[in-house]
Amino acid sequence: MKRFFILLIVFAASSSVMAQFRPLKKRRHNVNKAVKQIAAAPDFKTAGFAFLAQDVNSGEIISAYNPDMALRPASTLKLLSTATALELLTPDYRYITVLEYSEKIDTIRHILNGNIIIKGGGDPTLGSGYFDQTKSKQFLKQWKEAVNRLGIDSVTGSVIADASLFSHEMVPPSWSWQNIGNYFGAGPCGLTIEDNTYSIYFNTGAKVGDTAKPVKISPTIPGLIIENHVTADSVNWDNSIIFGAPYGKKRVIRGELPVGRHLFRVKGSMPDPAYIAAWQLDSVLNAAGIRIAGSPTTLRRLKEKGSSLLFHGTPFDTLFSPPLSQIIAQTNIHSINLFAEHCALSAGIALGATPETIVAMDSIISFWFAKGMDTEGIRLTDGSGLSQYDVITPRQMVFLLTYMKNNSHWFNAYYQSLAVGGETGTLKDLFFNTAARGNIHAKSGTIDGAKAYSGYVTSRSGRQIAFSMMVNNFSGSSREAKAKLTYLMNALAEFNR
Repeated sequence: MKRFFILLIVFAASSSVMAQFRPLKKRRHNVNKAVKQIAAAPDFKTAGFAFLAQDVNSGEIISAYNPDMALRPASTLKLLSTATALELLTPDYRYITVLEYSEKIDTIRHILNGNIIIKGGGDPTLGSGYFDQTKSKQFLKQWKEAVNRLGIDSVTGSVIADASLFSHEMVPPSWSWQNIGNYFGAGPCGLTIEDNTYSIYFNTGAKVGDTAKPVKISPTIPGLIIENHVTADSVNWDNSIIFGAPYGKKRVIRGELPVGRHLFRVKGSMPDPAYIAAWQLDSVLNAAGIRIAGSPTTLRRLKEKGSSLLFHGTPFDTLFSPPLSQIIAQTNIHSINLFAEHCALSAGIALGATPETIVAMDSIISFWFAKGMDTEGIRLTDGSGLSQYDVITPRQMVFLLTYMKNNSHWFNAYYQSLAVGGETGTLKDLFFNTAARGNIHAKSGTIDGAKAYSGYVTSRSGRQIAFSMMVNNFSGSSREAKAKLTYLMNALAEFNR
């Protein structure tokens, strides 16, 4: 009997020692417990669920579940696009938009015998509502003053917008029809203006079932045709969808808006941002008494008409964007698809790719492969995550986050671009009265049937952890999926080993 107890003590001691040497990802701790509970949830039965958490300093894996499963990342993909742009362009990079004139100025008669050209430089912030320096059409004031300095009172040609820096496709080919007419489906343009969006204001009527009537559009979209099928309903939110293609003049609007509202705002994507830029400058100059003989147009439109144009423009004004660090902060904190697409295309151009979304994303994948990322299984068709065809793994996302923390000169700008749990951006309404509040710095992602979070957290034990979690095709609601992933992020903050 004595010998039996001695053996039992030895076995227990050896088991304790073995447990200490077992990898963290296989030990019993609160994070693994949370993962197990989530994976077994009934509404995740049909879902693809994947997760990885890694100590960014030691490289030790805290917890893992299907870390090499490629899933739709939704808007967490913006982390890849913004990181690549930072690495290639630096935080202080500024986009430029240049005004040029062609031909010559007759200084005696004060006539420009040529055209005024707006040469787009891929700036996503021209006239944007997200920055104080770009709001309220300040760019138009600067342009008007620049034209005044030329000393002219008439132009024999036209105001021409040149957006040829980017492809004329305007939206990534993989974006869905139900997205591209709405504000969040505003695509990148070599001459983006006012976030490439416009607003339709509705008076919705007093009763459920009344037709919601559009009464105002801002900014003005010349030639826009609205086919309206929107009705008033008992909803408390915008439940309408705008359908329409880039460069198309017609928009069809279907769905419901809250009953009894005056000037209820619905936002759509501009059909042709470059043309709007030319039209607005033309309007401002004419109002200021500078006569423009030709109609405003774009380089794309002129080429479609068969015009052979070889501009040798003389620059006379340059407009600078806010620094890239500020653009990336808005991109990630507020999840702005348009800005992310601009970052991806700009990165692609810096890598020598043609300015098309698919080509740019392939070049970005190659860039990270050269940095050591295992890119097997990754497929990216846009830079924002709006596409249903994007897939990436948690291990690839954690590699990105770890690389930025340990190897990037621009990590501070990257880290500051992330939403903070319980405080800012898309994480503002999460993590109240938890260890994750003010601690989690992450990007969220949500599209139909997909929920994801990726970012950084400092555990209770002081570990700096990079994590990525994704779930696709769950059977419950998005709110229920969000609650489960929030629980897992809280577990990471509470981790104490």
